[in-house]
Amino acid sequence: MELKTIPIDEIQPNPFQPRESFEKESLKELADSIKDVNIIQPIVVRPHGFNYQIIAGERRWRAAQMVGLREIPCIVKEIPDERVLFESLVENLHRKNLTDIERENAIHEIWQNRDDFGIKAKTELAKRLGIREGKVQDDIEAWEFRHKEEVPMGTSTDVIRRTRGLGPEVRKRIIEKVDVGEMKASEVDTVAKVIRRAPEHLRKEILKPKSRITPKMAETIVTKLDSEEQQNVIIDEIKRLRLTEDEAEEQIREIQRAKEMSQPVTKEMEIKECTIYIVSEYDCPHCKRHYLIKCDGKRDWVE
Repeated sequence: MELKTIPIDEIQPNPFQPRESFEKESLKELADSIKDVNIIQPIVVRPHGFNYQIIAGERRWRAAQMVGLREIPCIVKEIPDERVLFESLVENLHRKNLTDIERENAIHEIWQNRDDFGIKAKTELAKRLGIREGKVQDDIEAWEFRHKEEVPMGTSTDVIRRTRGLGPEVRKRIIEKVDVGEMKASEVDTVAKVIRRAPEHLRKEILKPKSRITPKMAETIVTKLDSEEQQNVIIDEIKRLRLTEDEAEEQIREIQRAKEMSQPVTKEMEIKECTIYIVSEYDCPHCKRHYLIKCDGKRDWVE
């Protein structure tokens, strides 16, 4: 391995580059930086024929071309063809330059060709990449699920990981809700936990498009209400009165108190005065405005 300055036109891009795209805006920002302070971190190359091939640092090489540099600093490594992808992946992983898709693709390709790299187990692959074994497993499983079920490329590896262990259709439904903004990625663990222990009617309710039952509501329902009757009561109340999470929790406490006092649980739960409920909503076909019908236990009005 040696450090040397190499003419930029003697350097070629790497066909095994794990990065699949280079954002123009990001490249322009890097080019502006190079114009001001030159290239601080050398790129990594290997001898290739009479020239050199990039192992890591293609963004810097492209940006240097944009500002018209004639030569750039390089670290030259002797790397055989069969190790180019592996070395490129390691370099980019350590710099955290890859998108989820790029990282999944590269790790999956190495795993599929593990015999060529002398790798026998995922533990060994993780050690050689310098990452956790769980991360290798996450990327390989995410790649397989993404391609088998045609999961959108914009879905993160983390969201796919959080749904692991659920049925394929349930996983896809959760991912769809995250993708359209009906559920946060941080709520997926809660949803998965609820689905594993909730009865069928609550599972269906939380997975419905635009469901009024939020992950937090579902978790409270399944942990605090034992019977299907009690759960159905609060689900109906949430949908009918457009309850917030705090209001739903208060209604659940009402159900628990009624149970403790041996009172029947009914769908007509107590309406708290001074608490404003949204009981309906509609879009006016004439003025195109959206209206809410609200009630505070004494009166109702339109907003």
